[in-house]
Amino acid sequence: MKNNFIIGLNPALLICLISINVFAEDNLDESLLQENLEIVINEEYKPCSDQSESNSLENNSPTSAMILTGNAIFIKGDVVISSRNARAITSSFDKDSNKLIYYQNATTGFKSFLIDDKISGKNGGISSIKEFVYDLIVPCSESIVSIEDNPEQMIFIFADSDAANKARIAAQQMMAEIEREIALAAFQQKLEDERAAAAASTAVYQSKLAREAEMAARMAELMVEKEIAAFEAKLLADQASDELMAEIERETALAAFQQKLEDERADAAASTAVYQSKVARDAEIAARMAQLETEKEIAAFEAKLLADEASAEMMAEIEREMALAAFQQKLADEKAAAAAATAAYRDSLIEAELAAFEAQLEAELAAQQMMAEIEREMALAAFQQKLEDERAAAAAATAAYRAKLIYDQRVSKILDDLLLKLDEYKLSSEFQPTIAVELIKEASSKLLDEEFVGAISGEIVTVAIHDFCKANLGLSEKNIELFKKALTGGYLYNVGPEVTNGTEFSANRWQEYIDCVGSKR
Repeated sequence: MKNNFIIGLNPALLICLISINVFAEDNLDESLLQENLEIVINEEYKPCSDQSESNSLENNSPTSAMILTGNAIFIKGDVVISSRNARAITSSFDKDSNKLIYYQNATTGFKSFLIDDKISGKNGGISSIKEFVYDLIVPCSESIVSIEDNPEQMIFIFADSDAANKARIAAQQMMAEIEREIALAAFQQKLEDERAAAAASTAVYQSKLAREAEMAARMAELMVEKEIAAFEAKLLADQASDELMAEIERETALAAFQQKLEDERADAAASTAVYQSKVARDAEIAARMAQLETEKEIAAFEAKLLADEASAEMMAEIEREMALAAFQQKLADEKAAAAAATAAYRDSLIEAELAAFEAQLEAELAAQQMMAEIEREMALAAFQQKLEDERAAAAAATAAYRAKLIYDQRVSKILDDLLLKLDEYKLSSEFQPTIAVELIKEASSKLLDEEFVGAISGEIVTVAIHDFCKANLGLSEKNIELFKKALTGGYLYNVGPEVTNGTEFSANRWQEYIDCVGSKR
């Protein structure tokens, strides 16, 4: 039990006990005692071992122990690296207690580990240093007495007889000092050897780096020389085969150019088809919207007729028949005009709805009273004005579609002229690709000028025409943006006054612009 008490003493007390010279009469200097203390701390002792064992030094590097927390696994011989780049070599590792015993040498360096440092090994996982363990040894004794602040002598009382212990201590007094001096000298020599080994290793490593750098430079130089030689050989080979490959390359370039023209033509055709489909779909949507608006107007007109029946007088039968005939003729004429610009789908719907309207109107005319002439004329005039507006909108849509067709024809003609001009030159295949590139640039410039902007009064408006009229009429950029908006919205020069639609154009200004567009046909 007393031995356990000694083993469990605080490490600081053990360090003090070991650092005290048992024989004060030897008068060792203070620095020698400190060095002896460092040797004892770095040695791994076993509790209650023989005094002779505690005084012996191992030939290997000093080892230390630490308690870890974490999931890192270490195997004997693994290099341990901390987050502060301290390194050590694993002597052993106990997974149950998470105790790591390690040592340092010249290879790893002697940088110290600290509490809470993160450490890892090659087997994965990361652990933190919880505490350090110093396994120090003291003789197996019953108790320790005579501990003074400045001790002259420290006496161990062992379980054996006093005479035997005193005899053994007396015999070991001289040997202890000699062994400590030998251990100190061995440790200092070992440090010197490790320093020399580290210096030699550093010199060898630096020499190796210099030699590797020199070899790398030489290899790079040889590689450059090899590449230059290969390039020169390839250049000679290319010069020898240029005459043979020139004709093949020219033919390949011509084939690629022709294929590119075919692809561009196919893309233009596809784009035209998409645009035509969009125009048709827009026309169908516009027709349907106009139809819905017509239905709304008819419903309003019918409501007004019903409201006026209570106060209207009976019209003569002949007047009703004439009015009905005129109205039916007008509807037939307007239906024919609308059918020229819209799809069959709209025609069938309008015919069906007009037939229903006529049947309903005939049934209602039999029971209605005579309407005031002025009211009939006003309602009829409003309806006719609506039909006129729809006719104008349909005519504008048709004109825009025709203008787009003319534009597509002009683009196709430019591409055809390019191919004809290329054939007319009758150049050899050697110069044909160069001329083809120049012709493509010229055609691209023309196509840029021919870029479609819109149509007005059946005339195409391109970028070139737009810029020409802008310069001659003194139009501003704001005027141009408002013009494009009106052209896209479909109310260009069809709905007035123009200022309400944001174009800031008077009627005369619109006419000047239309005349300018027509003059550039």
